Amino acid sequence: MDVDNAKANSGKGSACLGHARNTVIVKPTTLAFYPPLWTKLLDEAKARIWLYVATEEPFLRLETAVDGQCSEEIIELVVKYQEDQSELKAGKYIPCDTFVVHSQHFPIGFYPQYKRSMARMLFNDMQTFWSEIKKVAVRIVPIEYNLSAPKSATTERERLDAVKQKATALLEGAKFLRGECDSLISSNFAHPALQNICLRVYYSNSVKSLCQYVEFQHFVPYKALALAAAIVHSVLLTYEQHGFSKAESLNVGELEDSYQRLLALMDTVALDMYHGPKLSAMLEDWAQMGM
Repeated sequence: MDVDNAKANSGKGSACLGHARNTVIVKPTTLAFYPPLWTKLLDEAKARIWLYVATEEPFLRLETAVDGQCSEEIIELVVKYQEDQSELKAGKYIPCDTFVVHSQHFPIGFYPQYKRSMARMLFNDMQTFWSEIKKVAVRIVPIEYNLSAPKSATTERERLDAVKQKATALLEGAKFLRGECDSLISSNFAHPALQNICLRVYYSNSVKSLCQYVEFQHFVPYKALALAAAIVHSVLLTYEQHGFSKAESLNVGELEDSYQRLLALMDTVALDMYHGPKLSAMLEDWAQMGM
C-alpha cells in the first residue's frame, strides 16, 4: 500500500475533504491524517525534534534522519504512551496493530503502517523550526540593529545604499554579535537581538516550547544560541544585498556554513578565562528571564 497516497477513511483516522469532483486527500505526512491521541503524540515528537535540532544537530540529512533520529523519537513516545494506561482507559486510543519493542508486543494503531510517514513529518518539521526562528529574527533585526536610512538620504537609491552599508558594517568581523562593553571589553554573543530571539523562540508559550525540557531550564545551550546567530547572519546578508528585508527561503548550505563558523567562534570564547565564564553567566540569566 502506498501510504503517502492512501485515501483517507474514517476507520484509519484519515479524511477525504470536499466533493467527489474536488477531493483533497489528507496524507499521513500531515497531522490532519491522525486522530487526537496520535496528534498529541506527534506534536510531542515534533517538540523533541526541535530540541534535538537546537542542542545536537541542526542539519539532519534526509537519508539518515528518517530511519534514524526521527524514527527513534516516535518509538520512544509510542512506548511511553502505551505505558500510560490513563490514555487507554479514557478511550482515546483504538489499537489495530502491534509493534514489538524488546520482545514485548504493543498494540499501537497506526504504527508501524505509517512509520516512515510519521518520521518524514518530523524531518519536515526541522525546516519549520528554522522558519520559526527566521520569522522572529526578521521582525527583531531591523529594530535592534537600527537598519534604517538617515534623514540625509533623500532618494530611494541613497536610502537603500545606507541600509546596505549598515548591514555590511555589522557583518564585518561579526560585529552583530557584540553586546554592551564591560570595562571597555565587548561582550560576545550578547547583542540584544540575539537575546530577544532566543527568548521568543525557545521560551515561548507554544506546545513545542523548548523551555519544557531540562536542557533549557538552567541556561540557553551554546548550540541553540549559535543557530539563532546563524539565522541573524542570514537576515543581515539579505539587507546587505537588497537594502531591505526580502522574503527568501533560507539557503541551507550557507546557513550551515555560518553556523559552523559561529560555533567555532563560540568555542574559542568559552575557553577564554574572562569571556568564557561571562558567556555562561549571561546564558544562565537569559534562561531565568525566559522561565
